[in-house]
Amino acid sequence: MEVEINMKPGAQELLELFLQTSWANRRSHESVSKMLNNNDLIVCLRHSNKLIGFGRIISDGCFRGILDDIIVDTAFRGKGYSSIIINELLRLGENIEEIFLNANPILLDYYSKYGFVKFTGLTMVRRS
Repeated sequence: MEVEINMKPGAQELLELFLQTSWANRRSHESVSKMLNNNDLIVCLRHSNKLIGFGRIISDGCFRGILDDIIVDTAFRGKGYSSIIINELLRLGENIEEIFLNANPILLDYYSKYGFVKFTGLTMVRRS
């Protein structure tokens, strides 16, 4: 298994990972390409040159960041690979004042291992 830091994967191979999810399976090749072109804090995992994991931080580089799009290929889940992605991303974002995370509430205990706590403020969303 290889860890790639800030080396952007191809849009098509990332799209294939996103298709395995309920939360990102409607993304298009064009939108994934655009996302990759506008993001720098990226961690990829590869096994035999195949992209098997991905994660990113969306950030201004100093005050705020959002841990996003953490995914591991279904064939490789349960082996600790998401922990590698998260730890590497947090290392990349160590100088960011606050890193936020949106996740399914059932993952609260999982993400608390990395220092995330339930946010007491109001989180809102506007979708286009």
